Amino acid sequence: MSFDAFFKNALALHQAGRLDEAETLYRRLLEISPEHTDLLHLLGMIAVRKNAADSALEYLYKAVRLKPDAAPYRFTLAQALSDGGRPKEALEHYKAVLELDDSYPDTYNNMGLIYRRLNDPDAAEAHFKKALAKDAGFVPALINLGLLKREAGKPDEAATFFERAFEIAPDDPETAAKLAAFRREQDRNEEALSLYERALSNAPDEAEYLNGKGIVLERLGRDEEALEAYGAAIRSAPRFADAYNNRANVLAKLGKHWEAEADFKTAVKIDPKFAEAYNNLGALLFERERYEEALECYRKAFQINPKQAQTCNNLAMAVRAAGDLEEAVGLYFNALVLNPAETTVKHNLARALYDLFAHEGKAEEARKLAAKWAESYPDDPIARHVSASFEGNAPERAAPEYVKELFDAFSETFDETLDALSYRVPELIRNALENEGNGLRILDAGCGTGRLAPILRPHARFLAGTDLSEKMIRVAEAAPYDELSVRDLLAYLNECEKAFDLIVLADVACYFGDLSSLAKGIERALENGGKVLATFEKNDAAGFSLSPTGRFSHSREEIIGKLAAAGLETTEISAEILRTEDGRPVNGFLVKALKKARRTN
Repeated sequence: MSFDAFFKNALALHQAGRLDEAETLYRRLLEISPEHTDLLHLLGMIAVRKNAADSALEYLYKAVRLKPDAAPYRFTLAQALSDGGRPKEALEHYKAVLELDDSYPDTYNNMGLIYRRLNDPDAAEAHFKKALAKDAGFVPALINLGLLKREAGKPDEAATFFERAFEIAPDDPETAAKLAAFRREQDRNEEALSLYERALSNAPDEAEYLNGKGIVLERLGRDEEALEAYGAAIRSAPRFADAYNNRANVLAKLGKHWEAEADFKTAVKIDPKFAEAYNNLGALLFERERYEEALECYRKAFQINPKQAQTCNNLAMAVRAAGDLEEAVGLYFNALVLNPAETTVKHNLARALYDLFAHEGKAEEARKLAAKWAESYPDDPIARHVSASFEGNAPERAAPEYVKELFDAFSETFDETLDALSYRVPELIRNALENEGNGLRILDAGCGTGRLAPILRPHARFLAGTDLSEKMIRVAEAAPYDELSVRDLLAYLNECEKAFDLIVLADVACYFGDLSSLAKGIERALENGGKVLATFEKNDAAGFSLSPTGRFSHSREEIIGKLAAAGLETTEISAEILRTEDGRPVNGFLVKALKKARRTN
């Protein structure tokens, strides 16, 4: 068989995707003609496909040296240099391609990708648009512009490019998958699922698409189907660390902890720099009270990515569980620097400082740290409140912003937290209402997650709930209220003149120091003869004080006096244990008061 026949046969194998066979024939032919530039170029192309950067560059440099005016050779060389982590050299060769032939959009598109990687979004955008100037329907450039706009925080512009690409190439799986990922980020999960399924109809074994489908199914609450999708991604790409991590998260959610642990460990074995998987494994082990192992995982995640606030927060939690409170405080401060807006970190720091203050015999150190926090973040209501509570500088009330952030942060775990504290307030309220009638207009003031609603509902013809925390109210929507609102309590009470027959405040007065405004608001919102039922934390001294917990306590005389000044007569007041905290009882009062009818002249 002649050289030309062998060459045509090898080229046919190459075009059919049979790269190993084509490469073998190309090598044999190259032994006969070692300076055959097309052979060198084709071998370089195969090496690029196989991610064999050194071999690719060896062949392609030689081809370019022998035939410097061949634009395709320089183009492939630029690709190989880019893939090999040499972007600036790649750009020089792409520029040489443009001097030889600037008619192809691929050249501009690939240059745009390099500029994007070099953190030059303006140059990247300019080159993607030059690609579109050559071909207005060039889908890769449209997708890359969409990605660029998404990274720049311009979702509307990004949507325009992704949607245009999909209109041009609706059957291209990559186009559908990119639009699916964008819809997923927009939380348009049903659309994203449909797009992933469209992509998979044309590329059923593509692991990235299967993984994306799994993420969407999980968001839609279809966990078993998500497991199937992640499993299919893993079967298609057995070293796909992200799919193992995602499957492990679902397994953990379903209570299959051992299987989840195995998948997390596989993910980090495949990718030892996978900080998120180490974090997730740490969380699983922490939940199972395997604190030393969790600590090791969190430390690895922190070493990989010390600039991630959640990683730092998790490590602080594990360090604290291991008994080193001071190191934990330092880590919480570090997490706060990384993300000053993260409320979970702030409340974890507040609790750690309280423990340092109250239980470690280091009150002065805690006081100084809290003061530094407040000084560094003067607009942060949590920092200000914590510092004030340690200093004993009691304001009239806790700032509404502080209360909102406090309960927003713990809305998902609030009820479980109270259960762990032997929380007795609902029982006290239930007992106090035994002799009350039905058909009442009732306000659950500071209703939280709606824990009291089932207790109050049998007595109510109308039951309203109000709370500062929008996240708490979202949870309370499942409770049997007639009306819910997200409002500051004082503003709400002052707008509801004689609207209620009973107002219940369960663990609400502890966020007010001077009770005058609260008592006046209650009196205004109650019908004549209406009642208020409330709990208070007990203050052994006269008046009120702000404790290091961040809550206010009140004396018996202070409560009765401030209610009376507002026109509310205390009819019952009993000393009660409200809950336990740090293994000790929290003493308080259960108070029932009556609005006396106003005399008219």
